[in-house]
Amino acid sequence: MHFASGTLLATGLLGRTAIADEPNGENRLERIGVQLSTVMPLLLADFEATLARVAEIGYREVEFSALGFLGRRPARVQTLLQDNGLTAPAGRVSPRLPEGTLRLPRNEIMNVFLERSGPEHLLDNVRYSIEGAQVLGQKFLNLPALMPRHFQNLDQVKRNVELLSEAGELCAEQEILFGYHNHGWELTPLEGVIPYDLMIEETDAELVSFQLDTYWIVKAGGNLADYLTRYPGRFSSCHLKDIDAEGDFADVGHGEIDFPAFTRAAIAQGAKHFFVERDGPPDPMNSIRRSYEYLSQMTF
Repeated sequence: MHFASGTLLATGLLGRTAIADEPNGENRLERIGVQLSTVMPLLLADFEATLARVAEIGYREVEFSALGFLGRRPARVQTLLQDNGLTAPAGRVSPRLPEGTLRLPRNEIMNVFLERSGPEHLLDNVRYSIEGAQVLGQKFLNLPALMPRHFQNLDQVKRNVELLSEAGELCAEQEILFGYHNHGWELTPLEGVIPYDLMIEETDAELVSFQLDTYWIVKAGGNLADYLTRYPGRFSSCHLKDIDAEGDFADVGHGEIDFPAFTRAAIAQGAKHFFVERDGPPDPMNSIRRSYEYLSQMTF
């Protein structure tokens, strides 16, 4: 069963608009989300308390990382979200990790995760992740990435496109829109072709959407406005991640990206959810607080 993005939007299955109208005609983000990978060390130390602190800052939406719920059952996670006034509208494709994995050192956890996240595991991982998405009522399920080693030639990229389409079919059967989250390597040209562009152009908009990460597009030399203009309707959600003058990560609103202009254009083309993210911040909680303070005051 296919559910076109337009059909889902029309029926309300993909959520309300992300903006709140201001009396002066400007807009603000109504619900600001955070990608919880930003506070992963804190989640690993105290899952419940970290969710509570995220809510206290003012966030109303969260997106779990590709490590999923860190061993907790989806029903338990849904209860914790409700207790804190949070929702998790977009899920992540996560592998089913072997028993005991989360008790390993963090670098070993990531090694297991990467081994279980290759293209050969994608469809099984999607099936597994759909189960959790259904419990949380999620209508989006995003793949965090396929690794650089799977973008070495155009044949690999074409196979990736096929896999994304198959994953989209699986999700559409459950009225979920499958998506792909970019990094920078998808923008490295192969034989004169930009893999990311090919992935967008060769997938069916009814089955596959894209989660646009602002930092990685800019870092790789892409143009945010160009992507939103060339491929309207393809970006269902966005990661708000800033870049500083040296090309490093920055808290949102403290770097080089024009987020009012980006947010306005992203919503115009159909984005429904926005998640703050910063990779490996030195002070995770302070980082998401600074980003929230900026975005909660931002008009566009």
